[in-house]
Amino acid sequence: MNVFVTGGTGFVGRNVIRALKAAHHMVYAWVRHGSEVKLPFLDGVEIVFGDSLEPQEMRIGMEKCDAVINLVGIIREYPRKGITFDQTHYQSTLHTVNIAKKCGVKRFIQMSANGASEHGVSVYQTTKRRAERIVEESGLDWTIFRPSVIFGDPEGLFEFSTELAGIIRSFIIIPIFDGGKLEMDPVWVGDVADCFVKALNTPISSGKTFHLCGGRPIKFKQIVETIGKAIGKKRIVTMPIPFGLILPVASVMERFSFFPVTSDQLLMLKQGNICKEQEFKAIFGIQPKQFISENLDYLGLDGY
Repeated sequence: MNVFVTGGTGFVGRNVIRALKAAHHMVYAWVRHGSEVKLPFLDGVEIVFGDSLEPQEMRIGMEKCDAVINLVGIIREYPRKGITFDQTHYQSTLHTVNIAKKCGVKRFIQMSANGASEHGVSVYQTTKRRAERIVEESGLDWTIFRPSVIFGDPEGLFEFSTELAGIIRSFIIIPIFDGGKLEMDPVWVGDVADCFVKALNTPISSGKTFHLCGGRPIKFKQIVETIGKAIGKKRIVTMPIPFGLILPVASVMERFSFFPVTSDQLLMLKQGNICKEQEFKAIFGIQPKQFISENLDYLGLDGY
């Protein structure tokens, strides 16, 4: 199958392209000029250059394709640079869906996020849901995936456990929110990629939205301890920080790119990140890789 992939240079995108090639699909990767060097490989990948907000050139590659996998997304806005959730999640999905329909593409698989909702606590969540509705109302043969927080080797890109490992390495006392009691259910990037690829040829997945989690909810304090163990840190000292204390600080400082967290991210973190259902395991035949220290070897040992 010929598959058109947007967002292929990102953390998830690289893994999806690898999984597509392993399944013997032909990949058409939509990238900005110069970004093709970020792809996991170029052999067997047709590069289509352009910008998702100016999609006219998208037809050059999409006309040759049977399916689209739309992975474009951001976790943080930079309004001064013109990078917003509305543009990246909603507007780019609108353009991609419209071009797919004009090109006669039937199958469309969308990357969303666990927690996407019209009534979300963050713009990230509400724009993800608006993008979902475009796909649902498109008339295309669609599937939507809502991953929880994703872990795996980031290959130099952003990934939450790598970021946390950097904090644990750098500080004697590790701040944790809500007393470390909020729960998350991380899902391995390889399992996420496999779901996208298997959905291409799994008719029962059509017209459905799947939540992707590892199936092992874990409290935030345990996440910190698991990462600490993975990097060889024998003792971790934590300090609870109330959300009410850090939220006003984040609201002021989030405009600066060096500040590690935004108010949007904190509001989502406060909700936790676990899945309502895990139907994907039976539909796609996946036994999720667990978020345990043995599966975090990409973080590297510090020799403590």
